[in-house]
Amino acid sequence: QIMGDTMTYVSPQGGEYRNTVTFEDIDGDSEKEAIAFLREGSGGKIYVYAFELEDGEYRPIGSIEAPGSALGSMSFLKIHEKDEGTGDKRKEKLIVLTWTLSGDLKQGMTVCAVQDGKLTEVLDATYTSYTMSDLDSDGSEELFTVTYDDAGRKTAQVYDYADNKMILLSQTDATQDVQTVANITQGKLDEDGHQAVFVDNKFENDNGMQTDIYVLDKTRLRNVALSANASTYRSVSLYYSQDIDGDGIIEVPQLQPMPSYENSDATQTLWMVDWYRYSMNGATQRMLTTYDSLSEGWTFRLPKEWRGAVTATTTSEAGVSQTTFMQPGQLNDPLLTIYVFTGEDREAAAGSGGLIALGSTVDTCFAAKLGHSDSSYQISEDEAVAALSVVPGEWK
Repeated sequence: QIMGDTMTYVSPQGGEYRNTVTFEDIDGDSEKEAIAFLREGSGGKIYVYAFELEDGEYRPIGSIEAPGSALGSMSFLKIHEKDEGTGDKRKEKLIVLTWTLSGDLKQGMTVCAVQDGKLTEVLDATYTSYTMSDLDSDGSEELFTVTYDDAGRKTAQVYDYADNKMILLSQTDATQDVQTVANITQGKLDEDGHQAVFVDNKFENDNGMQTDIYVLDKTRLRNVALSANASTYRSVSLYYSQDIDGDGIIEVPQLQPMPSYENSDATQTLWMVDWYRYSMNGATQRMLTTYDSLSEGWTFRLPKEWRGAVTATTTSEAGVSQTTFMQPGQLNDPLLTIYVFTGEDREAAAGSGGLIALGSTVDTCFAAKLGHSDSSYQISEDEAVAALSVVPGEWK
């Protein structure tokens, strides 16, 4: 009835929820509301309608008109609101909608709540990137945004929902000379459970990357990276912040050159990646070091003793490549060689010649061969198998 003869369905272009109609319990009463996206004609205005289930039938509870020309995404912000009748906290959700704004590099954002049985808009803002995280560990998520304004100033904001309103709780400066946000990760900062948002920013002029680390210190948003005792800059934008060691805490990557292969005049620089944990006061701790071949899709965790003492060399030919680890100047006495087979006979090749099978993907097989060195840096077969893994897909 609402659509009549002029309206058509429209769906979000990205995000987890891409249906034209989505069912979700918004107000925490265990009954799912319905959210529908409609457009006037083929290129007219977009409207968002909400419906509530009552006595077995859905009835409309309000609508909003989109501020943008296209619906980017829909997501849900999880909050806990106290029920005035029982005093218990109800698990409610806010609807977060993003829009493409004509002629603007920024995106539009609308946040809606169901209040007193009506769809109500509680925030209208612009942003560059966003995520949702429980930064103050109170059981409710906050809305975190990064914004590049018209003057080029970069800031970060955190919004909180309280007393039926979405309020700007705090904001702080981001790194100013970056051009784009490449990735946002939210998770634990340290062993004390402090939550943080890690924003990997890209420099277009030199293809480098710098990570901003945002924490909510009581009610004040701080960028830990701007006061940290170790820079978060790296010269290539290939690596994102992530929980590299599986301990539940996010680490930030830093690139370091490996020792020269033969001598200090070696022309090829190979890089290892140090992964650092940061703290609320800016202190850092190196957790582990990896050597990565992103083009081939693998990463190898270097033993602690290898860092600064072991180097690598790479060779490749049709269907196979190999990376050999050894002490500088000791190519004939390798510690470990990792093979990557991509030819038609890759499975047979990876299982031949006394090689250690390290797993495979759809089109690649990995294997390794231990050296026979009596060096104190020699590792075992079990250590080699445990140290190699496939790199995260977003790096590639």
